[in-house]
Amino acid sequence: MAPMELEGTDPADHSTGDAATARLLPARDVASVQLAEHFGPPGCPVCRHRAQAVDRYIEGFLYESVNDVAFRHALDATRGFCPRHVRQVFAVDRRMSGGMLGSAILFEALMRVRQQELEAVHAARGISRRRRAQAATRPAACMACSTRATVDAVTSGSLVRLAAEPAWADALAIAELCLEHLAALMAVADRPPGWKAVEERQLARLGTLRDLVRAYGYHSSHDRRHLMTPQELEAPSRAAAFLSGGDR
Repeated sequence: MAPMELEGTDPADHSTGDAATARLLPARDVASVQLAEHFGPPGCPVCRHRAQAVDRYIEGFLYESVNDVAFRHALDATRGFCPRHVRQVFAVDRRMSGGMLGSAILFEALMRVRQQELEAVHAARGISRRRRAQAATRPAACMACSTRATVDAVTSGSLVRLAAEPAWADALAIAELCLEHLAALMAVADRPPGWKAVEERQLARLGTLRDLVRAYGYHSSHDRRHLMTPQELEAPSRAAAFLSGGDR
C-alpha cells in the first residue's frame, strides 16, 4: 500500500525535523494515522499524541458523562483528579462550551467528597485523627492519569512495532523525543531488527544536545559571549523540553 499523505502537514510550518518524512509515513490504519500526525513539528511527538488523547478523554466525559451515575460513582471512589488534570478539565470545558457548567458540577461533587474527609479528621482524636488525616492527604486515583498511562503504554508498543518500516524508523530516529518517552520506547521488549539504529541515533542526538548545553555554559562568560552560536543559545530550552516533556 502506498504511504498515506497527511493533511495539515506543511513543511513551511516546521523549523526543525524532517517534514517530508512526516508527510510520507506509511499510515495504514486509524491508529497509525493519528500517530503520524504528530511527527514533523518540533518537540516530542509522543507528548503531543498523549496530550491530544487525554484531551479527548476529558471532552468525552464532559460531553456525555457529567450526570452519568456510574461515572459519578467511579469519580467519587477515586476521589477526583490530580492537580494537573483539574486544571485540564477546567480548560477543556471552557474551550468546548465557552462556559464552566460541566466542570462546576464535577468540582462540586469532588469538593463534597473531600469536605467529608476533612470533617472526619476534625471530629476524630488521637490515633484515629492521624489515620484519617493521612488518608485525606493521599493523592486522588486520577482517572485521567490512568488514561494517560494507558495511552503511553499503547503508543510506545505501537511506535516500536511501526519502526519495522524504514520510514517510521527514520522518523523516530530524528524525532525530538523527551526523556520520559525515549526511555519508554527503549523499555519495549519486542523490538524489530532495525530498532537498535533508532536508539543509537537518539543517543547521539542526546549527546550533541548535552555538548551544546555545556558550550552554552562555557560561552556565557562575559569575555566569551561573542563566541556563542545560535544552536548553543537555544540549547538550554531544548534541554528543558527533553527533561520535562511537552504535554500538560
